[in-house]
Amino acid sequence: SGTGEPGAVMGVQADTGSTSARGIDVKGDIESKTITFTISKDVIGQDVPNYRYIIVIGSQDGFGTGKWRDVDSSPSTWTLGGGSNPASDDNIDYDPNIIDIILDGDGQQAMLSSYDVDGHVYAQLTGFEIPEIAQQIYGFKHVSSTTNSAIFGWSTTSEGSGTITCSTIGGNANSITQQWEGSGLSHTSIVSNLSSNTTYECQVFIDSISSEIISFTTSNTDDITPPEVLNLAVEVLEGGNLRVTWYTSEEASESIEIAGQTFTGDVVALRKNHEIMVDPNPELVALETYTLTVTVFDSSGNTNSSSVDIVVSEENAAAPSPDSSTPPSSSDDVSSSSVSTTVLQIGLLIVILLILLAFIRVRRNELDDEGKWT
Repeated sequence: SGTGEPGAVMGVQADTGSTSARGIDVKGDIESKTITFTISKDVIGQDVPNYRYIIVIGSQDGFGTGKWRDVDSSPSTWTLGGGSNPASDDNIDYDPNIIDIILDGDGQQAMLSSYDVDGHVYAQLTGFEIPEIAQQIYGFKHVSSTTNSAIFGWSTTSEGSGTITCSTIGGNANSITQQWEGSGLSHTSIVSNLSSNTTYECQVFIDSISSEIISFTTSNTDDITPPEVLNLAVEVLEGGNLRVTWYTSEEASESIEIAGQTFTGDVVALRKNHEIMVDPNPELVALETYTLTVTVFDSSGNTNSSSVDIVVSEENAAAPSPDSSTPPSSSDDVSSSSVSTTVLQIGLLIVILLILLAFIRVRRNELDDEGKWT
């Protein structure tokens, strides 16, 4: 939501009603009669091409609900006319306070008039799809490099694949072209087989579309120092899942090994702060001790690892899944179990009979009044 009033720009979370002006900017241009909203994807999300949009415009009122001026049946000092007054029984304003709505085609008047004050029905609004955004490459940057490789990152407006080319300054005699396969809108790629202490100009291509050109210089010293693994911690969650966190002294990729399983995180060394959720399968058994090992890799191929022992409590033990539970007994197993139970019952009855016989025999051989056996 944006108004002509400075600072009155906000985003409203539909599920909570909370508002925030973070990551939102709006500007109006009187001459071109345009209003431009710039919204960070951290606020609106990444899947912009698949969204549907409802864009409505009203008259600004600094004291109105949501900064909107009311539209009633007749105009007055602080209200517009052409709508309807609030319902007489509940005093709720069912007509929309909307002056204009952007639609793909006709139907604005019918849509904004679809309310019913007596029936307590609001107008039902539908939006439109923004036309498909043309493919663009933006934010191309050099992340890091070694003596013979470099990591790059960039974004696109839609999914795509292409090439990345790095050439030495002054010509293409020593150029390297590498394919990359993209999924999503954020991409990273490693270019290998570079020369040490050499300045390159690099560019990303998707068909005939290209990014800006950036330059960097590879290192002249081999990196032989492995990254350190710091503050390794494991939190056992309900159900047996694990939250593993740690830091590294330099950007690194990672893998985790526990109970004979390996879990892979980043494949490109981009982060120093690491967090991975691990769902071991088969589930960890309660009250047993397991060793979890984190292995990290820097962009030069140096590796390091750190381990920690964890114990899964009974409260956090994972419930057996159908795949990991004991398989149903076969008919032979059921028969054997039945026979074993029958034999046990017969043996128990024999023991009871022997005890009864012994008790009767003792009663018959009790001493008489003269102290003799009878």
